[in-house]
Amino acid sequence: MKDKTKKAKGSSKSKLKIKFNSKIFFFYFCRIIPAVLLTAIFLLPMGMQSISLGDAESTASLIYPYMLPFTQAPEIQGNAFHFIYFIIYFVPFTALFLLISLFIKGKVNTVLYVITYISLTFYLFCSITCLVMFANCMRWFLNLPVLVYVVLGLVFVCHALMSIFGILFLREMNPEFAEYKKIQAESKQKTKISIKTKLTLTIIGVIAVIMVFFTILILRSYKKMFTEAVSDLGRSQAEQTSTVYDSADGKYEKIAPYFTQQKEANSYADCPFERIDIITASIPGNIVFEKNGDKVSFGQNEDGTDIKLEDIEWPEYDVFSYTTATGHVKDIPDEEKKITSAKAREYFVNFQNGTYKKQPVIYGDTCKYIYPVSFTRKAGFKLVGFSIVTYKTEILMRSYFHVQIYVFTMVVMFLYIAIILALFIADFITNPLLYLKTNVRKTANTLEEILDGNSKINAGQLTFIDSIKTNDETKDLSKEIKNMVGIIRGIIPYISFSTLQAAEKDTKKTTTSRELCFLFTDIRGFTSLCEGKQPKDVVEILNHYLDIETEIILNNGGDVDKFVGDEMMAFFAGPKKEYNACKAAMEIRAAMRAQQELALADGSDFISMGIGINTGKVVFGSVGARSRMDFTSIGDTVNLAARLEGANKAYGSKAIITEAVYDKLKDTFVCRELDFIKVKGKNEPVRIYEILQTKAAAIDKLFEIKDLFEKGLNAYRKQQWDKAEEMFQLCNEKYQDMPSVVFLDRIQHFKTNPPPKKWDGVFEMKVK
Repeated sequence: MKDKTKKAKGSSKSKLKIKFNSKIFFFYFCRIIPAVLLTAIFLLPMGMQSISLGDAESTASLIYPYMLPFTQAPEIQGNAFHFIYFIIYFVPFTALFLLISLFIKGKVNTVLYVITYISLTFYLFCSITCLVMFANCMRWFLNLPVLVYVVLGLVFVCHALMSIFGILFLREMNPEFAEYKKIQAESKQKTKISIKTKLTLTIIGVIAVIMVFFTILILRSYKKMFTEAVSDLGRSQAEQTSTVYDSADGKYEKIAPYFTQQKEANSYADCPFERIDIITASIPGNIVFEKNGDKVSFGQNEDGTDIKLEDIEWPEYDVFSYTTATGHVKDIPDEEKKITSAKAREYFVNFQNGTYKKQPVIYGDTCKYIYPVSFTRKAGFKLVGFSIVTYKTEILMRSYFHVQIYVFTMVVMFLYIAIILALFIADFITNPLLYLKTNVRKTANTLEEILDGNSKINAGQLTFIDSIKTNDETKDLSKEIKNMVGIIRGIIPYISFSTLQAAEKDTKKTTTSRELCFLFTDIRGFTSLCEGKQPKDVVEILNHYLDIETEIILNNGGDVDKFVGDEMMAFFAGPKKEYNACKAAMEIRAAMRAQQELALADGSDFISMGIGINTGKVVFGSVGARSRMDFTSIGDTVNLAARLEGANKAYGSKAIITEAVYDKLKDTFVCRELDFIKVKGKNEPVRIYEILQTKAAAIDKLFEIKDLFEKGLNAYRKQQWDKAEEMFQLCNEKYQDMPSVVFLDRIQHFKTNPPPKKWDGVFEMKVK
């Protein structure tokens, strides 16, 4: 046994140790891992400088965070705000602070979260600005090390997770949101898509659609404008070269200076060309065309018809006459040194329809602007070849590519920020509505408990907490609901439980037959008690006693049907209805005795209480007019209970029950048979009993009263007047029993005026 106890203690200690170690592990994990991550991203490359666009084999230097402010690049050093990049040193500072926090006592989690979030934000800012500044072509992205993408992606994911965690943390810190989640979890009605989700998705969706639409619109417009601008440059160079060749009549000594001049100008041009070429035919054709404004034609045949492009035989242009290319011309691909007849025809068609003015000819990774080279003759312009201005596509479109990178980056970052802001905005807008829903649900739950019978009717239970702090329509709505709940709370005390439960039902279909137990009470001597008192004082006294009775009835599972002056009608339902009704009657009697003692102590008037109880079937339902209805019970059972309450005056008793009630509780209560009577309005006699006390709380005195009285009653019914008188006299002398006095008076009457021979002992009451 001792070994088992030791093992149990040992296992419990090990569990505590595991829990303790897990806390330590979490403590170190949340500090060491972020510190290592921040240190790593500070030492690993974050980008790369621009690469040379003219050299396909060129590479660029990597950019490291710790050297970012000192990077010798015009994009950084030439920027007047390059000192901003010193914020990158906040990253190692944060890593150091995380390590120092291991030795700091107290809660610094919030501070650690904030500075870590700021560090990641600074890193993303520096990394993205480097991307926008240095990315000058697609090759830049292809040459960028994979490690840079991994680091940037990791930082972005961490930043996004911290953003979401921060929003969720702010939600959970709000006790009202925690209450909303609790109510939502308990609610039977589950919302498929919450209003917060709908609003968040709507905001993000609208922003995303607008951003994508304007991005496409802006880039398309800019591309068109940019293409036209660079096309004008290339076209004008091609036209100028053709014009120089025509004016020089193809002579080298006149054309060479032009090419030299173009090479020098190209060395400092913003958008340098790859080369300018003139390609002519070794076997010149006889193609002559005319220009009339923008219209190009080939003259007429001998029969006067226009010469068509399809009718012309195009030669092959295979002489690489002039070029600005430096180095060995033999390095130029052969296919670029000549123009086939089919290509020549295509180029001239572009010239004829004006396409060459709008867009270049794409050839691999180059763009070519092509213009016919001709000699001016009397018959027109004789085509001798083509001038070709070649640009590297990445050089020509460098500015547009940079704009694309800038726009795409801004769109992505804006969408990311928009998502975070959308979550905040959704919380800001919808949280008051959710909290209002929570407050309404809590009030509704209280009302449902009352309607379901799980809670007694108490106006104080039905409350509405106005916790909305905004100053808008939601606050106004909350105030209106609070006012409405206040009105309902004021009405509840004036509505019976049964009426309140059936309030939402169809009044035409709620009339039913039910088994109920009814309890009627009436304050004895209340009229004389109120003589000489002000109406306000009378109402105060009456409410005091009725409040005591009502609380006892509700605590015993009953419901107050109505008040009629100082009389009260209550009913009980369920399998223990008779027991609960009689138990309530005993508690009311005990409460009245306590009130009598208080009244005697301060010298004020006191009252007594009469109670009548009956059980049976009644018609229960909606009774009244269409404009004013009540849920109540009607039938002989109710009437008899009311008559029994009045019968207490005739017998000097406190609480009378019928035989139907007595049969249900004779094993739990001490009751004595009181009489066999006919109440006013009924022909059938009923046997009535007086409740004396519960058997568990009864004293010997009560059992003796019951025994003496019932012996006297038995002799009384057998017309054994002397024996009956002896029993009743003894009961009265010992216990001042008022019902015994009543029967002593009857015996004296019957001794003088004997009852009929067929007398069955029934006493007929002439009053209610």
